[in-house]
Amino acid sequence: MKKIVIVDDQPVLVNIYRTKFAAEGFHVDVAADGEAALAVIQRARPDLVLLDLMLPKIKGVDVLRILRANPSFKTLPVFVFSSSAQTGLVEEAWAAGASMVLSKSNTSPKQLVDNVIAALDARSTSADTAKVDGPPAAVKTIKTHPFDGKQKRILLVETNPEVRAVLGLVLARDGFQITNADGTAHALMLTEVVHFDLAMINEGIRCDTTERFCQQIRRRHASVPVVMYSMNATPAETKQALAEGVSRFITTAEQLLDAGVIANAAIDASRKAA
Repeated sequence: MKKIVIVDDQPVLVNIYRTKFAAEGFHVDVAADGEAALAVIQRARPDLVLLDLMLPKIKGVDVLRILRANPSFKTLPVFVFSSSAQTGLVEEAWAAGASMVLSKSNTSPKQLVDNVIAALDARSTSADTAKVDGPPAAVKTIKTHPFDGKQKRILLVETNPEVRAVLGLVLARDGFQITNADGTAHALMLTEVVHFDLAMINEGIRCDTTERFCQQIRRRHASVPVVMYSMNATPAETKQALAEGVSRFITTAEQLLDAGVIANAAIDASRKAA
């Protein structure tokens, strides 16, 4: 069984990636900061590391430098996977010894897994391969559907740009057009000018009660389903949110990966009930 270490401090993304890799037969360890990453990598001796750049305690680039200075990890495949727009940081990662640099905003979970599998396959067939120079040609680009005015539109309320980018890719795969909101106030403002078929919101960014948010959304778009997601919600919190007007509550990474299917079902159900 191939072993991978995912180093990222965003729980939603970690759960998505861990679930996707586990489904492909990987053993997955996780670290939420640079200090923990070094300890986990030293202990687990993984086949590949997936490394975010913006980390607490020790930055991702510094983690990479420390690994490359250790003879045991000099040729360990390390994929830098980040949405950092900081000038020069990506170039710094390449210079520090990254095996591949991928953008969270342009790489779906499936594409990420495909890249990792292709890199490990190439490594296993060439004992002296120490570096992967770019995405393998065999990896296929995710198919999305250009907006034609007939697509269903989702209002995605998410403040974290990395989570927003990944969920956007997952939803675009199923043909949705995404309108992004940076918070509930922004979401309500957008409802005045944009038609949408469903609202999807991170449970952790509400500035008001769930019931009030659902009422405000539906004041502008009657019967529109509201889908909420959280990896940390308790059963009691989930039950309360559903009682307060949420149409569906996503609590697992598997469900988030099927967000498009869930959104379609919620939209169809709301239209039948209308």
